[in-house]
Amino acid sequence: MKKFEGMILACDMDGTLLDDNREISRENEHALRYFTEEGGRFTLATGRAPHAIEPYIPQLPFNAPYSLLNGSLILDETHHVLQCAGMPESTKDLIQITLSEFSQLGCEIFVGAQVLIRKMSAVTEHHIRVLDLPYTMVTQEQLGDTSTWCKINFTGEPSLMNEVRKFLRPYSDRFCMASSLPSFLEITAAGVNKGAALLQIAKDCGIDQSQTFAIGDSYNDESMIRAAQVGIAPANADDDILKAANVIVGSNNENAVAQAVAYIEAHYC
Repeated sequence: MKKFEGMILACDMDGTLLDDNREISRENEHALRYFTEEGGRFTLATGRAPHAIEPYIPQLPFNAPYSLLNGSLILDETHHVLQCAGMPESTKDLIQITLSEFSQLGCEIFVGAQVLIRKMSAVTEHHIRVLDLPYTMVTQEQLGDTSTWCKINFTGEPSLMNEVRKFLRPYSDRFCMASSLPSFLEITAAGVNKGAALLQIAKDCGIDQSQTFAIGDSYNDESMIRAAQVGIAPANADDDILKAANVIVGSNNENAVAQAVAYIEAHYC
């Protein structure tokens, strides 16, 4: 029996697998290949859209389904869509109400691999440019069927986003809200998050929850940090993630994922 057989490791990208230059270190890449060669299943768990992970695909040893857009889009290891969670029709009302209340807010809508921009903000413009995401501008009337939507993302300066979070708090029972950056508020359907995706993927792979491991740094990672048997945080993680994690390793600039694999090997093999 191989060392990591029967285990699954869910790994966030930005601030975790990627360093501050948005690169995967040689050490992290080698550690994930070692993990999978020794029988472990590797699943990516990111808020990014499909187009935004494409440059990294050759470096990653995909051998299990993985989740994008905060768990709302699940692809197989050959990068074909298995499941899109969809969003309720009331999401359109949520967009209209929120944009009417906050005139400086941006709004991104992720429909599988497609990105729709309901309203452009300086933060959205930067986000689109940095990740080189193709997009289409749409009006409220052009929003269409929400059953194929994966995630919406409100964007703005952090001080504005704090007000938006307070404003949307009454909707938290109808939507799942998380943030990977202070300038984002990422919204999926109720019950759709990275933690739920990890547990579903583990089940589909025949892996018991007791053999699930997850590493992430941001508030949109909290659900999978808590869902996993062992939640791991890099030292640069948000304060609430550091509190929720069972284990803290070095920062994303110190090969956090390689340290996580070494920890799993030392304590669970």
